[in-house]
Amino acid sequence: MAKGIGYSEGRAAGRFIGFFLKRQHPIMILRYIAKYLWLLVIPLGKYLIASKFNFESWIKANWVDILTLSVIVGYGILRWIFIYFEITDDSVIAHTGYFGISRTRVYFREMSSMSLCQGYFYRLIGACSVYIDTDAKSIQSSDITLDITQKQASRIYELASQRCRNKPKYIYKARKSDLMIFSLLFSSTLSGMLLTLTFIYEVYHIFGREIEMQFIERLNNTLESLTLHIPKYLIAASVLLIGSWLLSFVSNLMRHWGFTCTRCWDMLFVSSGKGTRRRHILMRSRINYIDYQQTMLMKFFRICMVSVNCTGYGKRRLEINALVPITTNDHVAASIKMLMPGTPKVDYDIRTGSFSDVTRFITIPLILCAVPWVVYNILCRVIVNVTVITRIVPDWQRSLRSLTVLSMLPLIWLLIVKLYAAFNTAVGLDSENCTLSYCRFTRFHRTVLRRDRISKIVVSQNPFQRVSRTCTLKIYTNSEKKSTHTVGSLRYNELIKVISPQLEVRS
Repeated sequence: MAKGIGYSEGRAAGRFIGFFLKRQHPIMILRYIAKYLWLLVIPLGKYLIASKFNFESWIKANWVDILTLSVIVGYGILRWIFIYFEITDDSVIAHTGYFGISRTRVYFREMSSMSLCQGYFYRLIGACSVYIDTDAKSIQSSDITLDITQKQASRIYELASQRCRNKPKYIYKARKSDLMIFSLLFSSTLSGMLLTLTFIYEVYHIFGREIEMQFIERLNNTLESLTLHIPKYLIAASVLLIGSWLLSFVSNLMRHWGFTCTRCWDMLFVSSGKGTRRRHILMRSRINYIDYQQTMLMKFFRICMVSVNCTGYGKRRLEINALVPITTNDHVAASIKMLMPGTPKVDYDIRTGSFSDVTRFITIPLILCAVPWVVYNILCRVIVNVTVITRIVPDWQRSLRSLTVLSMLPLIWLLIVKLYAAFNTAVGLDSENCTLSYCRFTRFHRTVLRRDRISKIVVSQNPFQRVSRTCTLKIYTNSEKKSTHTVGSLRYNELIKVISPQLEVRS
């Protein structure tokens, strides 16, 4: 009898433990309700403090909000209970939906990529985000997304990579000095401003407008003390630009610190991050294309970044789909040979570089360079007759001239880039592979694609291209997002001779 009781208790304990092992980390309860929780918790907290922690009067005055808060918390707990997962030796099964009625099973052999992400807070509580993607879905979300314990995430990672056990490994590790240069080159003021605005937006939603107004008032007082000889707007703009760029630089550096890429059998293992730690598994057979990227400055210093397009890799916020973050032109071939052996080298069939090609590449940038000067002359003739502006800003002409020169600098840089692009645009095709060399805005790309990963090839001509007998080539690749490689100003007759039979001609 005692033995039967003990056995029953053991089974009950096993079921209880198994229940929690199949659920996501309890932090998901907070994540499910966080969007609505702060709308009530902050006001209720203020009322509780104002009532000097008199719970009876506080409950009587705010019972509707307290009841609503209880319903929200209950909803989060129920959703956490119904959404669960199962791990088998060859797959992961996720039960999602409001009552767990949607069932998704992904076999490890069918996945394209898997990512494990763990930020500061998740490391503190022992949680980890797992994203599993396949080529089956062409949407932004992952096939399976789980926020689970670090132990369970490590188990899924080991099962997904078990085919690489006892196989030789080839490791590429980025040098810290190279990562510093990479962060300098790829940091932008815009991304830094977006990070800053995102932070302010989240603070506003959590703490309300009072904190935001206090921050703005304090910032305004600080600027007032600095504007003895320098205009306030100039100081604010300079601080914003420098601060945003610095934030972007630090963010890039922390994100890619300790970057390593390991090839083992048919898999690539990528790990990086000092703050948020990321680990990725990429199936080499599912990679759509390899992209060698350079800016004009990178070309001057003979350095290059290599990225890959693989479903799921690099699509989440603040991720870059790098295979080799940065290396010299001399070392890039050796790095790719180690990580992606068998990558073909296709000779170019068509190249630009004639005088007529150069003219087509630089015509629009030349016109754009003239626009600020034309606008400057028009404004000078208009403003000189507006006494209000000339009285408020006596040196308006000098300021307008400086603004015109500053606006022309990026356009002149664009002209230089397009001039260089006129001699570095090319297309190569054979029965199995394709190589493209082109410039998108101010970044140069050399892309290597397998023909079986190309979904569509389009050759188009606008009226001006009909006259000059040129065309634009667009190649669409198999990808979850619309991925298009556009090569312009190619000679039409030459392209038609070498293009594949699967061609859609559109005029």
